[in-house]
Amino acid sequence: MAKKVSLADIAKSVGVSKTLVSMVVNGKADAHGINVETQKKVRDKIQELNYEPNALARGFRTGKTHTLGLIVSDISNQFYSRIARNLEDYAWARGYSVVICSTDENIDKEKEQIRLLRERKVDGLIISSSQMEASYFNELVSEGVPHVLIDRTFDGMQSVNVSVDNFGGARMAARHLLTQGIKKIGIIAISPDHISTINERIRGFESALSESNVSIPPEWFIRAPFDSIDESVKDALQRIYQSGNMPEAIFTLNNNLTAAALKYLRKLSVKSPEDIALIGFDDVIYYSFTQPSVSAIEQPVDRLSEKAFNLLLSQINKEDIPAHERSSYLPVDIVIRESSVRT
Repeated sequence: MAKKVSLADIAKSVGVSKTLVSMVVNGKADAHGINVETQKKVRDKIQELNYEPNALARGFRTGKTHTLGLIVSDISNQFYSRIARNLEDYAWARGYSVVICSTDENIDKEKEQIRLLRERKVDGLIISSSQMEASYFNELVSEGVPHVLIDRTFDGMQSVNVSVDNFGGARMAARHLLTQGIKKIGIIAISPDHISTINERIRGFESALSESNVSIPPEWFIRAPFDSIDESVKDALQRIYQSGNMPEAIFTLNNNLTAAALKYLRKLSVKSPEDIALIGFDDVIYYSFTQPSVSAIEQPVDRLSEKAFNLLLSQINKEDIPAHERSSYLPVDIVIRESSVRT
């Protein structure tokens, strides 16, 4: 049987003291002024030698397990997978690991995941929630559970939260289409329809259209259920195509909807932007090299992830968070490509 790697083995390999390695393992390195480069060397050696500390015992000893929970609706969505990748990097650099859960937009499943993660004594939670209102999270606040709501928010919430300007981003998309001389516009949203990001995007888009006396006819307002996006978008686009009354443009409210719209417009031999212009909310890497390249609202995923992590760490370390930092809305940008430009 192979010898179990010890703190002393790590220390000898890196050329530092056992005490320093212990500080890194137990999350006390920052407090003792150990620089980030040295911490990284220790963590890299821990990974290389497959050191396995007894997390449960350490948790009883220090009051921390150095584990965080990330709960999102769907980790396969590129927006959330990018957030997860960033959080893992930030966490590793500070001696934390991340447990990732997908809720599938199921309210009860989300609550059960939170319960299980708390049972495992995670130090804190970052949650993109599918709940309908704030009361559940206000209870977490009253219980002193460190957590950050990311991306999605609620009226009356007491939780620390960080999201983006969904309303303003959708207005950018609408105004861009209007500058192209387009007034016959459809929208593809997703359900459940209580999700804050979706409602803010719809409101922002419609508010910009209304300034030019443009409205979206009911037959061009599509809502695709979370668990059947492809089939719902396919059926809706076929219905619109067969009706002979097609919009000049479509705005899709997330990257999965954009991908489905792009796929089924192509299958219907509907060209973009010649027949229907297309712009989506949430830019992803492949939009730049599809045919056509796809216009989108770009979210600052790196900043969003970093801010959420730092806000959570502040709570875990029992640091005061200024009032103006407890609720943050980051700006978005528009990336204009071929799919929405009329020549």
